[in-house]
Amino acid sequence: MAITEILPRECVCKIISFTTPKDACRSSAVSSAFKECADSDETWEAFLPSDCRDLISRSSSPNLISLPTKQLYLHLSDHPLLLADKTMIFSLVKESGKKCYVIGGKGLCVIWGDTPLYWNWICDPHSRFPLVAELDHVWWFEVKGSLNIKLLSPKTQYDVFFVFSYADYSDGFTEAPVNFSISKAGEVRSLEVVIDVRELDVKPREDLWLEVKAGEFFTEEEEGEGLVEFRAWQTDAHIKEGITIEGIEFRPTMNE
Repeated sequence: MAITEILPRECVCKIISFTTPKDACRSSAVSSAFKECADSDETWEAFLPSDCRDLISRSSSPNLISLPTKQLYLHLSDHPLLLADKTMIFSLVKESGKKCYVIGGKGLCVIWGDTPLYWNWICDPHSRFPLVAELDHVWWFEVKGSLNIKLLSPKTQYDVFFVFSYADYSDGFTEAPVNFSISKAGEVRSLEVVIDVRELDVKPREDLWLEVKAGEFFTEEEEGEGLVEFRAWQTDAHIKEGITIEGIEFRPTMNE
């Protein structure tokens, strides 16, 4: 006798909701009864973050709330969502439902960023943000930002990436290391990385940007109020030019 003939539909949905989104999709192939439970709103509601609909209501696409829950989940996995102030992007990792965020240039503190002599704010057809920060030239390069830790998924290892691109005339970033620091609850972890496309630490992305890992941290099950703070800087005597910053990405470690 099939389990769906023994247990009520609600129980089967509950059991599937304790698995993973990937397992739920697999279980839909077992039988038509399993498929109904595996595709149900009750099952997929458990995979959505609790604040998901609030984020959507304050985004550039609030009408997404009306989608069936599974369809909404898959949409957020495949189509990062630009939030209302257009300085941050939210998405889900399809396999796990963990939350990803990208803070765009306008959501960061770019030193001298409001001085057109040094920085320009431009539209880039490859960017997910309306504007990105294009460096003309500076001697003092520094970018800072922060994210409320409660926005992130609990009990999750996160990697932090600096997302950028080079112009043909870029110069000045290979003479000395670029310093990165990640601070969470007073604990600071620092790295020294040379931003150079020849370096193995700099990875090309499918969206044609480059990324370099700037740090990592772990979110506890119950986090208090607080911020994860990011800083990148290189302040030696060399002039620096020809880099465009899309943002800072907080992404769950893929091999968790």
